[in-house]
Amino acid sequence: MNDERIYKLLKLMVDLLAMIPRRILNFFSDLLGLVWYMLDKRHRNVVLENINLAYPKKFSKSDAKKFTRKNLKFIAGFIFEIIWSYSKKQDELYKYFSIKGLANIENAIKKRKGVILLTGHMGNFELFIPAFAKAGIEPYVLYRKFDFKPLERLMCKMRQRFGVTLMPLRGASKKIDEILKNGGIVGTMLDQNVDWYKGVFVNFFGKPACTNNGLAKIVLRSKPAVVPLCIIKKNNNYIVEFFPEIPLKISGDPIKDIENNTQNYASAIEAMVRLSPEQYFWVHNRWKTKPYCILKD
Repeated sequence: MNDERIYKLLKLMVDLLAMIPRRILNFFSDLLGLVWYMLDKRHRNVVLENINLAYPKKFSKSDAKKFTRKNLKFIAGFIFEIIWSYSKKQDELYKYFSIKGLANIENAIKKRKGVILLTGHMGNFELFIPAFAKAGIEPYVLYRKFDFKPLERLMCKMRQRFGVTLMPLRGASKKIDEILKNGGIVGTMLDQNVDWYKGVFVNFFGKPACTNNGLAKIVLRSKPAVVPLCIIKKNNNYIVEFFPEIPLKISGDPIKDIENNTQNYASAIEAMVRLSPEQYFWVHNRWKTKPYCILKD
């Protein structure tokens, strides 16, 4: 079967599933999350290890298992919520979203220096797209391309319905500079582990986490406003909040400036995660890269 036929089959599946009532989709997502929890020991253990690192001594053994089960159920619901939203027109979706802190993004835009929207894998981040439309902005969004071309094509179609422009991560640096120079808006995430040579170590939930240093380099070079935002699900509705701009710190030491600003971005993401920790993407091994240390005899 060629890529075109696979794409049409995937789209047909999404169209059919989108016709199912939301309460039934929720049932299947909860069931999938429970099965995932029971069968996938590796990711179950990653979540358990991560939350015990982030919240030491907070959870009893049984409470940690309950949290993990709830977290995997939430993550499993991503795809079902995306499918559900696909069947809705823009005006229909708006009633499920509330926007907070709109003045923060409006003030940043008024500076005419470009804006970077900073977020992490918090809440169903795929649903930022209709929220952006409701907020009246049309950002460029950095993303990692799927290797499977039919899925890449379908996801691009779904993600770009309401004015968002997707920008693959690879080779995006110069394009970002140009967009910011013209006063544009770029959305990105900064909460995944990277190898030591791609980032700097920052304090994330009290533990050193290697974090990509590319964002700080872009901000130091182009001087855009950096506005954090997150999305939180509550009672089948979504709250999107824009937070105050993160001030740029310049000391004159290029290395320290990268480290200090990256730390500020990581701290903003941590603050957002703490608002609703069960909706964070804890299946990612955030602390995988370890800091350099001198070996002793």
